[in-house]
Amino acid sequence: MTGTLKLPALFAIALLAACSSNPEKPQNKAPDSSKAMLSEPTADFDSRCDADPVHDLIGEQLDDVMAVQARDKADARFLRITRPNQPVTMDYNSQRLNIDIDNAGVVLQVSCG
Repeated sequence: MTGTLKLPALFAIALLAACSSNPEKPQNKAPDSSKAMLSEPTADFDSRCDADPVHDLIGEQLDDVMAVQARDKADARFLRITRPNQPVTMDYNSQRLNIDIDNAGVVLQVSCG
């Protein structure tokens, strides 16, 4: 009987461990792309992202409002802000604007994909 009680207890512990969160967050003041995604994009999604209209952001200090405006100006549905040494997926998404920033939040590059 003790063997049958161990399995549910182990399952419950594993389930709780999977639901726990990591309280440590980076102390970076740069914009958070998850916040920028909260607003509803205004682009027509039959089109592809076009980064040309937002190249003037390079060298600028990026904030959440600028990021959302850049996404809309580029007619992108999605926005991804990446920092140095941040792992990213290699998938191509024609409706995503990528904004690469340095540790200080200054825009280094903008691209679609």
